[in-house]
Parts: sequence; C-alpha cells; structure tokens
Amino acid sequence: MECLIDRYKVFEGKILQNLRSNGIIHRKDSSSGLWLGSLAAISTMVTVLGEENSYSEVCLLLGITGLGLIISCACLYTRLSMNMKMVKDFQLVYFLPSMITSMMYVILGNKGLLTSVLWGLSVGTLSTWGVVQAMSLFPGCFTLGEATVVTHGCILFLLSAASNLPFRYHLPPIHDDDVATVVLQVGGLFVMMLCLMTRYFSKLRSSKNFYVTTLSMVLLVVLPVLYNLLDQNAIFWVLTFAFGDMRRVFMIVYWALCLLLGISAITYRILSNIHASTSARKSFHLLAVAVYIPGLIMEPTLLYLASGVIMALFVLLELMRILNLPPLGELLQEGFCSFVDEKDSIVALTPLYLLSGLSFPLWMPTDNLELLPLLSGVLTVGVGDTAASTIGYKWGKHKWPGSHKSFEGTAACIISQLILIYGLLWFGFIPSGWYLLRTILVVIGTSLVEARTDQVDNLALPLIMYIALRI
Repeated sequence: MECLIDRYKVFEGKILQNLRSNGIIHRKDSSSGLWLGSLAAISTMVTVLGEENSYSEVCLLLGITGLGLIISCACLYTRLSMNMKMVKDFQLVYFLPSMITSMMYVILGNKGLLTSVLWGLSVGTLSTWGVVQAMSLFPGCFTLGEATVVTHGCILFLLSAASNLPFRYHLPPIHDDDVATVVLQVGGLFVMMLCLMTRYFSKLRSSKNFYVTTLSMVLLVVLPVLYNLLDQNAIFWVLTFAFGDMRRVFMIVYWALCLLLGISAITYRILSNIHASTSARKSFHLLAVAVYIPGLIMEPTLLYLASGVIMALFVLLELMRILNLPPLGELLQEGFCSFVDEKDSIVALTPLYLLSGLSFPLWMPTDNLELLPLLSGVLTVGVGDTAASTIGYKWGKHKWPGSHKSFEGTAACIISQLILIYGLLWFGFIPSGWYLLRTILVVIGTSLVEARTDQVDNLALPLIMYIALRI
C-alpha cells in the first residue's frame, strides 16, 4: 500500500512540476486532486446504469460520453506526467479518446458516422486540451482535478443540449420537466455564448454594448428559438407553470422570503464593512437547506427549473462583477470582498460550486432518482460540511494529522447528517432496512473524505455521495 502511495505522489509531483514549468498556475496550497477529475463522468455513468426502464437516447449518449471522459481523463493525466515543453499545445495522444468515443457513438449509440466523429472529436479535445486551457485562462482558480470536473460538466451539458434540442424541433415536449429542460438548455447556451463573446470581443465589455447585445440576443435569438422548439411562448409557459398552482405559489413565496433573508445578510456585511467569517458563510448553506428540502419533497420540477435559472443568473452577475458593469458592478465587487473564500481567486467559484453541488442530481438525465440521492448535496455540503466547520471552529481541539480540521468537526459532520436522515425516515420519506444501513456507511465515508481532502468540498462531496448511493 505504501508503495502505491509513493508512486502516486511521484506521479502527482511530475504533473504539478510540468504545469509550473509551463506557467500554468495551480490553486495554491492544494494537491492536484486527480481522484476528483473523473467523478462527474462516473456520476453520469452510474445514473445511466441505474435506469431500470429502457434508456432514452439522450441518457444513453450521456452514458457513452461519461465513459469517453474517463478515458480522456486518463490520457490527459498520463500525458501531463511526461516531460513536455508546451502542455498548452494540442497533443497527438488526445486523439486516442476522440477515436474511442467516436467508435462508441457508432456502435453503442447507433449514431451516424459523421455525427459520431464530430461529437467524439469535440469530447476528446475539450476534455483534454480544454482542461489545460481552462487552467490557463483562470490562473490560480483550479486544482487540476477541479478544472477537469468543471470542464466535464460543461461538456455533458453541451452534449445533452446538442442531442435534445434538434429532437425537440421535430417533436415539441409535452411534459413539464421536458419543457423546463428545453428552456434551461437554450438559456444555458445563451449565457455560455455571451461569456465567450465578451472574452473574445473587447468592445462588448462596455456597459452600453453589453446590455444592448444581451437584450438583442434574448429578443432576436433566445425567445424565437424557444418558440420554435416549444410551439408556445416560453415566458408565458414559465409564468403559467410557476403560478398556475397554489402549492407552487406558496413555495415561490417561501423561497422569496429566504432570498430576502440572504440579501439582507449580504447587505448588512457590506454596509458594516465586515469580512464574513467561515461561520457566516456557512449560514448560507443552511439557508440553501431550507430551500432545497421542501422543494425536493414537494415540487422537484419547479426546483429543477429554478435552480437552472439561478445558475444562469449567478454566472451573469459574476460576469458583470468581473467587467465592473454599472449599476451592479461595484456592489457585486463589495459583496465579493466581504464574502470571498480563501479558495476563490479571479472568479467567485464557491457560490457556483455550492449551487452545482446542491442541484446536480436534479440535472441528471433521469427522473427515477430516489430522495436520498437527490439530497446528496444537501446532506454533504448543506448540513454536514456546515456542522463540521461550525463545531470544528468553536470546539475542535483534536486535529487530524497534517490538517487544520478536527475530529470533533468530523463527528459533527456525521451526526448532523444522520439526524436529518432519521428525521426523513420518521416522516416516511425514505425506507429503512439495508438501504438505511448503506446510507449510514456512505455518510461516514463521505465525512472522512471531507476531513482529509483539500479540494473544494462543495464540488467533491456531493459527487462522492451521489455515486456511492447510486452504485
């Protein structure tokens, strides 16, 4: 075992040294996080394999893509461990995952040769060379594992949209969750396109050009495309869906109150010019728990739609902060300075990670998930990580070897999650027996990872718990 650990450390050291020698800035005071890189792909694969009924085409294609991403991850890390003069240049070995993924699309996905080759090249290129480019564009923001899992998540979203939207052009969706998926995919593509345009066209970084371009794209591109795909007005559908049922109305009012509470806390910190402590930041985790648990139990489709909309809004606000666009640019920067985490750098990734960790089970290509896998993010980062940070900060006297985290914090992490699980069991939302015992073991294992890892908890822990509960 020690021999394997030593070999891993040598392998990791070569990768980090190679990145440094090429001017790529790794997130400081952190390991490479190689184990984290393939978790997004694995979570997609276990989702597909866990489907009891026949697979939808989109679900099957995403499962194939997940396997291709795992191969790409292995090729990327192997290549980075070798001595190279320029790691940011495209490497010939990156064609290997492209070819394998293309063949899987043809054989397993029953796709045409041209489509398979194009998709395979895109997946293989973005998941290898694209990871290095992401670390280069955002220096100091990622570990290698974090950059890999974020890039993989973007690839899975793009492929899902590329396979679903053309199908909806010929057969408009009927069910609410399918309509919400189309709305979120088109909206997500719009936000990604706007970010790329501001990156490569400097004229769009002025406030006037930015707002004119954004409004023009919404009115002339987004809404017409949605109308063609849905055969109805997207704004009218959203309003009808959200406010056409009294239970949804009550849920939205409740969420609005939670949002108002969060905005009030942020405003207080900004006006008081007080930098938020770890405990203060973790209070937003508890607020997220208050939002997600009722939503997952009573209105998962509404929460699915709302989480995607909030993610798009977060990205737009972060873009406005970075570009310092009035009227919100300065205010957003003050909020960033008040609540910045030690793991944040150029981009405020912590809130984006938190929202992704809480929401990603909802974004998976299936509607057959049980409640506990849906609660993976709520349990790990909403409840467990919050308890670990709070208890560990106040009463943590016995530290883990080589870590600032404490045994007391880890115990609080486990106990707090078990309290929530037994509460759900008491109200009949989850089954007992072997399923409950397995969940307890997963909670303990995930909490031990939280105690020992230096990767971003909001990103890593929900993925680990989700995979463990779906296997």
